[in-house]
Amino acid sequence: MENTETKRFGRYEIVGELGRGAMGVVFKARDPQIDRTVAIKTVSLWRQEAEEEQEFRLRFLNEAQAAGRLHHSGIVSIFDVGESPENRDPYIVLEYVAGESLNRILARDKKLPLATALALAEEVAEALDYAHAQGVVHRDIKPANILVTETGHAKIADFGIAKLNLAHFTLPGRVLGTPAYMAPEQLSGEGVDGRSDLFSLGVILYAMVTGHSAFQGSSATTVCFKVANREPVAASALDMTLPPQLDAVISRAIAKNPDERYQRGVDFAEDLRILQENYKPGSTTTSLQAITGIGMRPVGSRSGSTTSALRPVDAVTDVERAVRYALLKAPIRDLIIGAAVIVLLVIVGTETKLLVITPPKMSVTVPTLSMPSADPANSTSTTQPPQAPTQPASALPMRAHKKARSRIAPPPAKQIVVPASTLDVAVQHQFKDATLSLWVDDKLFWTRPLHGGLQKKLVVFNGVRGVESESLQIPAGAHLLRFRVVSADHTTDLSKTMSAEFIGGDTKTLQVTFDKHNTIMRLNWE
Repeated sequence: MENTETKRFGRYEIVGELGRGAMGVVFKARDPQIDRTVAIKTVSLWRQEAEEEQEFRLRFLNEAQAAGRLHHSGIVSIFDVGESPENRDPYIVLEYVAGESLNRILARDKKLPLATALALAEEVAEALDYAHAQGVVHRDIKPANILVTETGHAKIADFGIAKLNLAHFTLPGRVLGTPAYMAPEQLSGEGVDGRSDLFSLGVILYAMVTGHSAFQGSSATTVCFKVANREPVAASALDMTLPPQLDAVISRAIAKNPDERYQRGVDFAEDLRILQENYKPGSTTTSLQAITGIGMRPVGSRSGSTTSALRPVDAVTDVERAVRYALLKAPIRDLIIGAAVIVLLVIVGTETKLLVITPPKMSVTVPTLSMPSADPANSTSTTQPPQAPTQPASALPMRAHKKARSRIAPPPAKQIVVPASTLDVAVQHQFKDATLSLWVDDKLFWTRPLHGGLQKKLVVFNGVRGVESESLQIPAGAHLLRFRVVSADHTTDLSKTMSAEFIGGDTKTLQVTFDKHNTIMRLNWE
């Protein structure tokens, strides 16, 4: 007899709750027809208008059907879709994966062993290549959407509903998704394709091997600015045990220009495989030819792609590559001792140069030190060469050395140049067309046109939104800054003034934001 207390979604019996997120609740459930454990993810439509709700249900079904065609060991399978009998909220039935998310693993362990990180990234890259070949782009690849099974394999979750997740919760002036893992073209509202997913995977790889985010910031605006304009510190600079060639792989994956990235996941996976084969734990040898091949092999050489662009190569010789790798493998103690010896040799060599004058230099300076002849005829003769000193140069009195050096003109005084300060300006606005200007100490310093595009995320928000950013070089010192924005139709003219102290070589980030009606300008330091 059926237990009437058992909660159901259609024929599925709810066993327990697995977690909660922005979209809704994830349940562990059982399919009684085939006695299979599944996961059910619900989507809340609370406070949605009737027309909006209907359109979302239709899109939800279409996206789920597209993702349901994906059958790959690295992708969480979609079995079914339906609606809750209680509130008619849509739900999706997924493959149940015993394990935990990569996000939870990184939160606990900070970073992963190199071999583990490369293996997981390779599996994700191959799964993405399969999905992209089927015409399905994830759009929200991040650690929370990568599950690691109990046997240590990666599975991508939320295919098909990631796009709906981002669209369903769009708000004016709010960056969608997880900015730290999103490609620059996603942040600017441009077209998104499979290369955007590969960018996200490159950022995840960086986090797995370093324990740090590639683009860190205290706010979404700062993170977005860094994603679009900044290159992260090389992974091998944060951890000297990492192979330098890993930097080339990550750099290509997270290139700002999609055309400079890996064009297919299979190419990304192959380079990761080469790294695994040549940098095994405890190995003291490496195949220099294979490592160098990562930089020289044409994109798509394995997958049959017609792209002929070469991957970027470090401007170093094979010998330099070998030396760099040897240094990375050397114990820290040996590196410290070696550095100390080099510093000592430099100091000793410098002091030696101050005391010794070479013979060629003496042949020039000695005549100026010789006494004039008593015979006027001899003093005017130019046919007899000057007599060389009978004593060695090292035996000359020290005052003679000083007198000789005093005849040399002193070097010009060094000019102290104070470096400028960098001001990163990040702008979020709702103007279709406007002009933003900056005055520094009442002098026009910078002008930037603002262009916003029409944004329609499903049926939740229609409007104009723009994101602009630029880096400016400001002279060091205290300055008065005045920002002014004027819309193209001159209906809006806002101005804001603030004082700021700039330190040479320092970097400041300033957020310039506007409310949804473009009636208030806000300036906030990061």
